[in-house]
Amino acid sequence: MVTPLSDGELHIPAQGLLNRDLPAAFTDADGLMAVNFGGYLSRTADHVVVGDTGIGGGAIPELPIGSFPERLRKAGVAPEDVDTVIFTHLHFDHVGWSALFTNALYHVHAIDWKYWVTDATPETGPGREDFGAIPAPERLAPGHSPGHCIVEVGDDVVLLADAAHNPAQLLSDDYRSATDVDAELAAQTRAALADELAGSGKLIAMTHHPGAGRLEVEAGRRRWAYAPSIE
Repeated sequence: MVTPLSDGELHIPAQGLLNRDLPAAFTDADGLMAVNFGGYLSRTADHVVVGDTGIGGGAIPELPIGSFPERLRKAGVAPEDVDTVIFTHLHFDHVGWSALFTNALYHVHAIDWKYWVTDATPETGPGREDFGAIPAPERLAPGHSPGHCIVEVGDDVVLLADAAHNPAQLLSDDYRSATDVDAELAAQTRAALADELAGSGKLIAMTHHPGAGRLEVEAGRRRWAYAPSIE
């Protein structure tokens, strides 16, 4: 079971994040792009797992951000119940509530740890004392961040994190994001993921896009179909 843990949502012009506008199907009534912050909760027979920990309370003081702990409580989980935290990557908007989980082991890919922590100055990477360098997930989605990972939950759910910010990026390979460390590599990675997921029937979620869906193939073209829920 996977439960989204939103930390808040903004609506911005798509060109504030991407290199061009989005189709109307992926914008709100004002033509703006929804940008969600947060992570995901997954419970197994043996573990309570949080994937990414949102942007953090007060990260943008003038905006309504910081609902992650409340969403966790509504899901019936206390921070001390979480025994595993997986970071898809170490951008600031994915590690905001990491200090909540005092009983958890923290996992992040060694490549991202090296880029943002070992080789970074305090101004460019998160503090070394805030995380634990634990063996990494096996699957990479590089480009957005050097050691960016996607997370697969069972056989049916794929959490793309920031490998894509919006479903439109899985339908057309010419999108670029201002937040990608290597925009061309990120685009290549995204295209490969889209080819792999198209027609697979897997439920797909992205950290910064509210809702989940499946990537279908119709008349030789990719098509996004929203799912009622990721849970």
